[in-house]
Amino acid sequence: MTSLRHRTGQALVLLLVAFAIRSPLFGNPVIHSDEQFYLLVGDRLLHGAWPFVDIFDRKPVGLFLIFAAIRSVGGDGIVMYQIAATLVAAGTAFLVGRITHRLAGAGIAERDATRASLGAGLIYLVWLMIFDGAGGQSAVWGNALMAGAALFVLGRDSGGRHLTARGVAAMLLVGLAMQVKYTALFEGIFFGLVLLRQAREADRAIVRLLGRAVLWVAAALLPTAIAWVVYALAGHNDAFVFANFLSIFGQQNDDGIGSSLLKLTGALALSAPLILLAWRGHRSGTAPFALGWLAAAGIAVVIMRNFELMYLLPVTLPLAVAAGTGLARCSGVAGRRWLIAVLLFGTVAAAILGGIRVARRGDARQVATLVRMIGQRPQGCLFAFGSEPILYYLTRSCLPTPYIFRSHLSRMTEAHGLGTDPAAETARLLAAKPGIIVVRAPKADTNPATRTLVAAAIARHYRLVGIVAIGTLPHRVYRLNR
Repeated sequence: MTSLRHRTGQALVLLLVAFAIRSPLFGNPVIHSDEQFYLLVGDRLLHGAWPFVDIFDRKPVGLFLIFAAIRSVGGDGIVMYQIAATLVAAGTAFLVGRITHRLAGAGIAERDATRASLGAGLIYLVWLMIFDGAGGQSAVWGNALMAGAALFVLGRDSGGRHLTARGVAAMLLVGLAMQVKYTALFEGIFFGLVLLRQAREADRAIVRLLGRAVLWVAAALLPTAIAWVVYALAGHNDAFVFANFLSIFGQQNDDGIGSSLLKLTGALALSAPLILLAWRGHRSGTAPFALGWLAAAGIAVVIMRNFELMYLLPVTLPLAVAAGTGLARCSGVAGRRWLIAVLLFGTVAAAILGGIRVARRGDARQVATLVRMIGQRPQGCLFAFGSEPILYYLTRSCLPTPYIFRSHLSRMTEAHGLGTDPAAETARLLAAKPGIIVVRAPKADTNPATRTLVAAAIARHYRLVGIVAIGTLPHRVYRLNR
């Protein structure tokens, strides 16, 4: 009964903290361009659009189904997805606490284990904010599934009686997480290896070990296989294969070695308190699981070769668990001091970075001004060149092209990753003369070919309606001369 009260109390604390630190951004449609796009695709999916076919992207279809489910509830789509993401973040933080307690609870005082589990959950919530997860980034949803998978992997059934079922449940959750973010594969491989070790210790028969391995791999691949079959039966096999498995190899990373090292250094500096805590617990008997999980998530980041903070969001989960196991080794006053110091550091860092992001990316008031200037359901469609994808959602505009994410036609990073020539696609849609063109101020890696085409079309057929600054970048609105 005492344990139940502790768990209920922790859940309530984590829920309150999650809303307290995330609610100031509720209603802001430009928290990040990625989740703007997810909301747009989820909304259009409910109206018959097929991701990868009618709207191009590389994210798995499961992510868009999450946003479609949120939109099906009704209400303000922007606020609703942000509330849903907050609930999921709080639930994941609770699971982080349970994982930490399961790893560190043996051999230490219950009070210390309880403090460590709550501390790990709070650390997770705060570092989500630091790593640009204040809204509905893909990892916010995927981490919940991976946390559930970790709990199944760490099941305490005696003698491995339920090992096969635990493994199937864990790998199904990994498979679902892969349909939110494919990089969950690397953490899933680690979980699979841990399960195989448990199976080997419980039963040394090679045939049964291989049987379990095949079953678990099949469970992990099942969600992706189902999605693939659905697309193939609908006649969209080529679009599914290209978007999900091939297009990533054509995408370019515009970061040089110097820029990548600078971003990696910043990420490590922001993670330093958690790394120190994790190191304090590395000698405990359960630390190898937390550190191995952390290494698997880190390998995914290194392979993707992008060290923007948002790409570290999957790492936040095992990092919080590893820090929690270290916190459990600090008893009494030392443990409380460590937790207060880490959370103080994280809160200050999150507040500073959050303020910088809003100033740079903009807010709801600025976006509303731009939307009023565009108008609702613009005749001939809106074309947002390098601008915010949320504009299509807020204006209810038709889509002039499947390539509507702001980088698809406007930046050199996508010049060879779309399966089509960006210049040819831009020329095609401009020939249809969209009613409104919104152009964001160019960046260093703007595609010169598509930018030239847009500038020429504007000079011939459009007039300037106005200029609105979204964050630090002006957006020019042009209307077709009729």
